[in-house]
Amino acid sequence: MAAVIAILGTLMTAGVSLLRDTGAQSCKAGTEVLTGLIEQARTSAIISRSHVLLAIAEPGDLPADDGRCRIGLFKIGGWPDSPSSPPVLTGVLMKRWQTLETGIVLTGGDVEGVANPLDGEQVIIRYGGTGNPDVKVHIIAFNPRGGLHYPPGSTPVAIRIAEGRYRDGKAVSNPRGSECRLKIGRVTARPYRNDG
Repeated sequence: MAAVIAILGTLMTAGVSLLRDTGAQSCKAGTEVLTGLIEQARTSAIISRSHVLLAIAEPGDLPADDGRCRIGLFKIGGWPDSPSSPPVLTGVLMKRWQTLETGIVLTGGDVEGVANPLDGEQVIIRYGGTGNPDVKVHIIAFNPRGGLHYPPGSTPVAIRIAEGRYRDGKAVSNPRGSECRLKIGRVTARPYRNDG
């Protein structure tokens, strides 16, 4: 009986460490997806010579709500000279909304004093004609030169990707889970990992 209990204890310990590693791998995979979308948005802005938005839709922001975060890329014809509050932008969805893996959330909070766009004001995006409703999302906008245009300012921005779930449309990170951090420079707007 003691041998069986010892074996079960060993298996449970191994299972917990495997689950932790799985969460860390999911966090890393979510970071790679987000990095790729940021690079795609920046490159699209340069090639098309227009503003391109990376829109972050949390659960409840879009009509289809499955409790997961979605990322969309939008091409904007022109940036308004004096945007309203909240800003209202008209754009074209460049590709389908990308869904982050279940168990991965984008959380607010600065990274070593660098502001997080999820803590800022949401914008309204109109797209797809009368069939699609307006959506209210957080955005990162790239200008035609590939620099960061929105949120306004002169400093980089940072995004936190963590293990967790969404509860009532808000991200709740797992206190013992993995967290990855991306900083996005202001002038060249290239994302780079900063996991501290």
